[in-house]
Amino acid sequence: MKKLVRAVEPYRHPHGINFKTKAFEAWVKAGGQVAESHYPPRWAHHFAYRYELPTLWKDKKEARLRFVEPVSLSFDTFPDYCHYEIIPFIWDCWPKYFEKVCAWFVKHDVKTAFFTSSQTADRTRERFPKMNIFYVPEGVDSSLYSQGKALTERTIDILEFGRANKQVFDVQLPETVNHLHSRDGKHLFESDEEFRSALADTKICITFPRCDTQPEIAGDIETLTQRYWECMLSRCVMVGRSPKELTDLIGYDPVIQLEKGSEKTQIMDILSNIGAYQSLIDKNRDVAINLSDWTKRMNHVQDCLQELKKYSIL
Repeated sequence: MKKLVRAVEPYRHPHGINFKTKAFEAWVKAGGQVAESHYPPRWAHHFAYRYELPTLWKDKKEARLRFVEPVSLSFDTFPDYCHYEIIPFIWDCWPKYFEKVCAWFVKHDVKTAFFTSSQTADRTRERFPKMNIFYVPEGVDSSLYSQGKALTERTIDILEFGRANKQVFDVQLPETVNHLHSRDGKHLFESDEEFRSALADTKICITFPRCDTQPEIAGDIETLTQRYWECMLSRCVMVGRSPKELTDLIGYDPVIQLEKGSEKTQIMDILSNIGAYQSLIDKNRDVAINLSDWTKRMNHVQDCLQELKKYSIL
C-alpha cells in the first residue's frame, strides 16, 4: 500500500526563529501536502522534550515528514511518533547525538530518513543497510538575500558572524579596518533583516566549517551550512575554507583558503585589491541562485519519496 506523505510545520517560537521553517515553507511551495501540527501548550514543553507518549497504533495510509534536530527529536516529532510512520529530515546530527538518533530510529521503526550531512547519512546507512537514507544539502531562501553594491563601494571590511573563529578574530588588524565580529556570544544584529543588510555591505566574510571552529561539537563531520549560501548570494568574498560538500556540489572552490600564520598579510592584501575579486563573487551569486534554494531541495525530497512509492517501498 502506498502511503500519503504530509509534512508538519516546525514549531514557531514566539520570541525567535526556527531555521527549519524555511524548509517546510519550501515543501509547501513545491506542492507538498501538509498536516496540522499539534504541539503541546507551553507549560508542557518540558515533558515533550524529555519524555514520549506511548505508541498505541500506527496509521497504515499516511506518513509524516518532520523537520528535526537530534537535540529536540521528541518535541520536533510530537505527537506524530505515536500514530504515524515518521520520515525525519535531520539537521545537526553531530557525533554525540548519533547513538541517540539510531536508538530513536529503532524504537519508532523509521524506514526513511533525510540528512543534511553526507557523512552522517553514510554512517547511518552502515548502521541500517535496509533503511532508505538520503543526503540533501542544506539550503536557504535565496529570495531574501540582496546582491548588494560592488565590492569597492562596501563599508564593512570584514564580517565574522555566528561561531567565532580565532584565526582572524584574534589577529591585530589596523584600526582603519572596519572589522565586525561577535564577542562573548552576543548577537551582532538585532534582526535578520539587519544581518542581511550588513552582508550586502560586506567585502570579506570569514567562513569555516564547524568542524574547524567547534571540533568539540562537530567532531570530524564536515558539512555545508547555510552561511556559505548567504555569503555567496550577498556577493561577499569568502575567506577561510570550503566544506567538500560545497565544492562537490558546485564543481569549484568559491572560498579563498586562509593561510595559517599569514592571516594579517593575506587579509590586508585582499582588501587592498578587493576589486579584483568582483568576477569571483558575481559567479558565486549566479551559482547560488541556481543551486541554493530550499525549493530545489524539497523538489528532490518529493522525487525521492515518489521513487519509493513507485517500488512500493513507502
